[in-house]
Amino acid sequence: MSVKLFLIRHGQTLWNHEGRYQGNTDIDLNEIGIRQAELARDYLGDVEFSNIYSSTLKRATDTAQIIKGGRDRKIIKYDDLREIGFGMWEGLKFDEINERYHKDYQGWLEDPINNGPTGGENFRSLTQRVRNCIDSIIKDNDSEETRSVAVVTHGGVIVSLIVDYLKIPPERWRSIIQRQGAINVIVVNDGFPYIAQINYTGHLRPVYDDMEDKVIEIYSKLKK
Repeated sequence: MSVKLFLIRHGQTLWNHEGRYQGNTDIDLNEIGIRQAELARDYLGDVEFSNIYSSTLKRATDTAQIIKGGRDRKIIKYDDLREIGFGMWEGLKFDEINERYHKDYQGWLEDPINNGPTGGENFRSLTQRVRNCIDSIIKDNDSEETRSVAVVTHGGVIVSLIVDYLKIPPERWRSIIQRQGAINVIVVNDGFPYIAQINYTGHLRPVYDDMEDKVIEIYSKLKK
């Protein structure tokens, strides 16, 4: 008995474009984000989802609504699928956080499991609530035949689940990249995860575009 999880990151927002931490701040999709969701919908057009789940934040629910398309499915919203809470960092850019909250930021980059953003949530707490939620979703969709479910959520949520499933050391959590509109596929069979696809964005662009990979360079420069 198994469940195929389609973990989909929401489309782009203005804050994504500007390089600002969003966390639990409720930001709308921008025009690019809407188009990314439409392309994800088209790419997944032949998938028969038994259920569609979403974070309660608008950028995720709006992405889910677009991906739903003409399917006769209600979008089931879970607050535990929301993004990691970034506390005082929300609305700020990478360099601004590093300047204003340098010690906390460096501590978080070094060990996000135990160190949270200033006034925010650490990776341990995020992973626990996400894993509990996903386990509940798997239980609700488990059957004799493999069921496909869509889970539209956030970059931090998806990274936390992949890190947990693969038992990646905490110091390597930043090695997992999630672009806006990315699709990940994980088949969970009798509790064991098979990672079929990570950070797939081939549906978004006909040719490779490294614009979103700039965050790697930013992280590298700010981490001391």
